Amino acid sequence: MNLKIFNIRLILSLIIALAAPFIFLAVAKLSMESTGLYEFIASLSGTSKVTMYAIGVIATAITILFGLYIDAALNDSEVIDDREEGVVKWFNVSKGFGFVTRENGDDVFVHFRSIRGRGHRSLQEGQRVKFGLVESSKGLQAEDVSVIRHQ
Repeated sequence: MNLKIFNIRLILSLIIALAAPFIFLAVAKLSMESTGLYEFIASLSGTSKVTMYAIGVIATAITILFGLYIDAALNDSEVIDDREEGVVKWFNVSKGFGFVTRENGDDVFVHFRSIRGRGHRSLQEGQRVKFGLVESSKGLQAEDVSVIRHQ
């Protein structure tokens, strides 16, 4: 995760954590007056209230930061892409199919429905693509085809 984004999330998390005990007390006063929770909190000494506030802030901050670390781990994890790379040999747009040459030199059939994307899906001769292979009744066929974009 970008350090700047992490720091912004950290600061926002701490701001939320500082307000959380006050929000809890407000909800407790409105919804649990009859159960005695609010009276219990009101009867505590000043030191006990400060301690409860500090525990509330720490617990909220830990919960939020734990969520941030999980989010960072999920976003930073590498996606394993075991698809092959190849070059489009030719593709007939009007018929909706063509062939891709694998790195080992074999040609593989590709249908327009196997190309990632929406709308008009086609390939151009010479484009580098990634694809998975599926054995069909007529031989190997490319599936999950995507164009490799050079940066």
